[in-house]
Amino acid sequence: MKFKIIITALMALTSQAKADCMADLKGVMDAHMNAGPYHVSMVMNMGAKTMKNEADVILPSSFHMKSDKMEAIMLKSGTWMKMGGKWMAMPQMSGMIQGMVSQGMAQGMKNVKNLQCLGSQTYQGAQYNTFSFDSSGEAMGVKSSSHIMMYTDDNNRPTWMEIDGKAMGKASKTIQHITFDPSITINPPK
Repeated sequence: MKFKIIITALMALTSQAKADCMADLKGVMDAHMNAGPYHVSMVMNMGAKTMKNEADVILPSSFHMKSDKMEAIMLKSGTWMKMGGKWMAMPQMSGMIQGMVSQGMAQGMKNVKNLQCLGSQTYQGAQYNTFSFDSSGEAMGVKSSSHIMMYTDDNNRPTWMEIDGKAMGKASKTIQHITFDPSITINPPK
């Protein structure tokens, strides 16, 4: 009988810890959504290929992305891509991209599985509150799954993310570094 009581108590504590951990992760997502402008540096390795991207972001609807091969600006008022050194308006893209971003934000927490709150850990030479979880989703008909390590700053915002992903049968590893900067602005190209 005592053994059964102990097991029941442990199950209750475990269930409470999972609920608290999910609330902690939701707090990180809320802090991220309300933190203002930020810059993301991304390095993605897929097999022998390495891709680097930089992006300025003002949630929920403004993005300025750059890579070696392309540059794009997305605002509520329009989307532009730089091709051949010239900016071109992409009138059909704004609504589609906004829909994908909104759907991703709405589905984000619903897709979290195997969440663990790992507490303070050292990463890139500093201490961060750390989360580990799996996620899956679908965008434009492409299904993907990921294992994510998220490191948050003292203001409860994601600062580093390591993402081991898989889509269309191909594995990738992406490292994102997020820097919050209130001076960032995103405007249509000139």
